[in-house]
Amino acid sequence: MIRHITVKEKSESPNTPKSVNNHFPSEEVDITHGDFHGDAIFETISIRPGVKMILVNHGQCPHLQMDYEIERAPISFCYTISQRIRSTMTNGIRGKRVIERSPGDGVLAYLPKTRGTTAISLGEKNIGVSLHFCTHMFYELFNNPPQCLKELCSAIDDPAGKGFYQQSRFNRETSLALKQILGCPYEGETRRLYFESKALELVTLKLAELEQGSFNNIPNPNHKDLDQAREAYHILLSNLDHPPSLIGLSRLVGINRNKLNRGFKIIYGDTVFNVLRNARLSKAWSLLKQTNLSLSEIALSVGYNNQANFTTAFRKQFGKTPKTVRRDILGDPFPPNAMT
Repeated sequence: MIRHITVKEKSESPNTPKSVNNHFPSEEVDITHGDFHGDAIFETISIRPGVKMILVNHGQCPHLQMDYEIERAPISFCYTISQRIRSTMTNGIRGKRVIERSPGDGVLAYLPKTRGTTAISLGEKNIGVSLHFCTHMFYELFNNPPQCLKELCSAIDDPAGKGFYQQSRFNRETSLALKQILGCPYEGETRRLYFESKALELVTLKLAELEQGSFNNIPNPNHKDLDQAREAYHILLSNLDHPPSLIGLSRLVGINRNKLNRGFKIIYGDTVFNVLRNARLSKAWSLLKQTNLSLSEIALSVGYNNQANFTTAFRKQFGKTPKTVRRDILGDPFPPNAMT
């Protein structure tokens, strides 16, 4: 059974006049959504006017589908912690796209005039954090935006509304900040101040990631190359047990190996091989926590024909063996070293 939630986002009143520099001086972030069966899935926290944080920390979910509609978009920093998410989005400029996110994926996005559907699979825990800035507050935070935000700022100021979407694996420092947010021990105003400091920390860490030579000074490919890299990523996620070779994957999406690796480096922060390995081991972590499959079955389902090789790779990635993780019944939804 699929449970539906409708989400609507906007970042200012349609009648709010633009100032000469295209910023909205009185805008607010307004994100509305429904619940299912009386259960609240989202907790929305007002950090300050024009800035909201949304926490999602829900147990075993039904097959959840969220239909969303974004008119006047906020700038969003989104962090997927425990679940795989598949989004279908339609933008008037770029048309229809399908994007998948795995545990450990972070997104920086500005998506005006966009609508679509986000699906979360049956039985998966739904844990995540997101930040949403109205454009006025974003430009107040970045009074003189750094070079690494140039493309995002161009999208914000573009009247055509082409939007901006950048996805990559978040690092250990970001993972720690997210854990601290979800484990906040405070209440009331102290809690709000704590979340405000953590929100700024997350933005700082994202900026540091982007400033790292803009992904080591790799020249940006064109949008077609990036779309082909995203298509390749979805193919990998759908075939973790029997993924195509790098050459085969390149041929499937119609791009050469160098451009494919470059696109992965820009979007996901790593090579095709490392992204595949991290996705396999992240899925294995989830299967260990959420299913009763044997270790050999889990190894096969993520593409390891040899259980000893699987155990070695898993321990190298997480610092624990699969058996240790399986015994830890309470579990930690954050794979400790997967988010790199």
